[in-house]
Amino acid sequence: MSNPQETFAIQAHNLTIQRGNTTILNNLNCTIKAGQAVAILGPNGCGKTTFARTILGHIFPTSGSLQILGRTIGETNIPKLRKHIGIVNPTTDTSSIHTTGAIVDARLSTLQAVCTGFFATIGLYDTPSPTQIETASQYLHAVGLSHRQDHRFATLSTGEQRRALIARALVHHPQLLILDEPTAGLDIAGREQILATIEMILAKPNPPALIMITHHVEELSPRTSNVFLMRDGQFINQGPPSDIITPESLTQTFGCKVFVKKIHGRFWLEVLPEAWLDLV
Repeated sequence: MSNPQETFAIQAHNLTIQRGNTTILNNLNCTIKAGQAVAILGPNGCGKTTFARTILGHIFPTSGSLQILGRTIGETNIPKLRKHIGIVNPTTDTSSIHTTGAIVDARLSTLQAVCTGFFATIGLYDTPSPTQIETASQYLHAVGLSHRQDHRFATLSTGEQRRALIARALVHHPQLLILDEPTAGLDIAGREQILATIEMILAKPNPPALIMITHHVEELSPRTSNVFLMRDGQFINQGPPSDIITPESLTQTFGCKVFVKKIHGRFWLEVLPEAWLDLV
């Protein structure tokens, strides 16, 4: 039974999203506590990003319910809700017509791009205060990008852009942080920089609730307390990493035979050689 004093970042009950005759999310049920770090693992196209977009109020439930930070999607003021949520994804916007899923206009300077986090907007339509500018600068320093704050966001490397987006996500001290494939497209060094930054966030007192959306088990923080396995729009398994990150569960999730090992607190996945022919 839940502690009545317990607060929740997310509560989903029979959450379903349909588009025409296609069911994208099918009766999702989950509870994520305030300050809890969780991961959602699943193959491409299984519904992970749709779930993230529903949390942000870009998509409304077809049926069921979704409460974010105590507010019900479909009944609350979405722009106000988004000011309590930080989001990092691989999509940036370089055109005058906003790219679907983009969270920042890449034509801005890096400092301006981080300042959009105060307003939960893609472009910088409001004038940030001196305090906000100073805070944005401090977070760029925290992710190692002080020397790039006056450079146009689009000129940053992919890894630098992703770290700047983490700074953007943190400037307004969110209660919920969503990392939607934050290391996609990065080389090994860039990936490890992002993962180290995530560890820094989780190690601080009173961290935000954090959702890591990925299909790479090695990206899970050792501080992850719960893992949700998703396939075909459903959570097919959920629980502590030690119970969920197993060859049997991941084979079912990804549709190929895998082997799992744990090194220095991190999980690693390998596709077994005998399964290669089944994939071609």
